[in-house]
Amino acid sequence: MRRPLSAVLALLAVLALLAAAASATVSLPSQARWEADVRDVMAGSKAYLQRRSDRAAPGAQLALNLDIDNSMLATHYAPGEAMPPVLALTRLAHDLGMKVFVNTARKASKRFATIEELERAGYEIDGLCMRRRGADVAANKQRCRRSFVADGYRLVANVGNNATDFVGGGYDRAYRLPNYDKQLS
Repeated sequence: MRRPLSAVLALLAVLALLAAAASATVSLPSQARWEADVRDVMAGSKAYLQRRSDRAAPGAQLALNLDIDNSMLATHYAPGEAMPPVLALTRLAHDLGMKVFVNTARKASKRFATIEELERAGYEIDGLCMRRRGADVAANKQRCRRSFVADGYRLVANVGNNATDFVGGGYDRAYRLPNYDKQLS
């Protein structure tokens, strides 16, 4: 039985595309490597926060904006455990009189469980903005940042691990943690 040459060529093209896609996927590193990568991104963040606080105008209301999953919490590698550099940054923020706002794509129906999880991990938060039903993640994250700013806060730093955490601005400095080609949500 002979197959038409066009069918064979089409099959070869599909196989080549699949092979290219498979080789383009970044494999997840070990937990130790991920933690080191997070430390690298967060290096200097505490010094930045201190400088930002020192330069703030009297009465300025400064705040952090943070994502939860694989940012504040090691959701993929150690569910429920805090990321030490991020936890240290939030503690310094409070020591400096700043607020700590959490901005997540988690559904609002998980509000109380989310607050409990963050508290168990050692976080003290001043506000939690969650995704509205049917809302686009990036648009919802922008909405949350805008609401914090509308309440009179200046978001001096934004910590997250996905592009949706940073779309639309509304903050002074970004700390984009690794997500290894979107494999860590």
